[in-house]
Amino acid sequence: MRIALLQGEAVPLDLERNLSTIRDAAARAREAGAELLLAPELFISGYAPRELAGWLTAERVAGIPAALARIAKEAGIAVASGFPAARADGSFAIAAGLWDADGVEVLRYEKVHLWGSDEPLAFTASSDRPGVAEWNGRRVGFQICYDIEFPEPIRSLAERGADLVLVPTAIDGVSDYIPEVLVRARAAENSLVVAYADHAVGGDGNPSPDTFAGLSVVAGRDGAVHAAAGRGSELLLADIPDVIPVETGADYLRDRRPEVYSGWR
Repeated sequence: MRIALLQGEAVPLDLERNLSTIRDAAARAREAGAELLLAPELFISGYAPRELAGWLTAERVAGIPAALARIAKEAGIAVASGFPAARADGSFAIAAGLWDADGVEVLRYEKVHLWGSDEPLAFTASSDRPGVAEWNGRRVGFQICYDIEFPEPIRSLAERGADLVLVPTAIDGVSDYIPEVLVRARAAENSLVVAYADHAVGGDGNPSPDTFAGLSVVAGRDGAVHAAAGRGSELLLADIPDVIPVETGADYLRDRRPEVYSGWR
């Protein structure tokens, strides 16, 4: 299966422009033979929690899921992206969703681990268990950015048979170790594929604490890199392997001993 990751520059608070960027990327990904396009964390609104804190209303974000569904259907490709979502209680979530090539919503997820002091200004963390959904012969789950840096959530997905985990992210330019080390480790220790899509660095192209890192990556079940991006804007294509049981070598899911670990607490 071929998938595509959009590593691009979103414009804060400009929903139409950011949706247009995804629409263009979806068309290019489909033309390149991809079955799925993954966009970064909060790409539809731009990742700007401080600005979003004073801008978000339920009315402003209500149409985002339908817009993403239309893009998927028009382009004939599944689309996954991060976006802000309103809850019935008046709070907002950092969310991600997957729509299939017919525009049908397959999966929705809300971020569990909020990052730093800015994200809580606009958003409330979720406590819901991440779901797993069937899509094109795969079992798919979501994590969002900081979530993937914790081993427990993705292990929960792996225990329920997930073989592809989509991770919209927005890491800063001094956190290269996450795509270079942690993403590969999470893929290997859970015997699945992790697709990790970040924003492009932007500006003068030099990463710093005030920029994004870029470095979007797709890592396989043995920790191998199937595709890796640089710092700038690009459409990253990756051919991911079929779901094949591990025959030899380390199988961390099979060989772990949770009944032993539980006695260590």
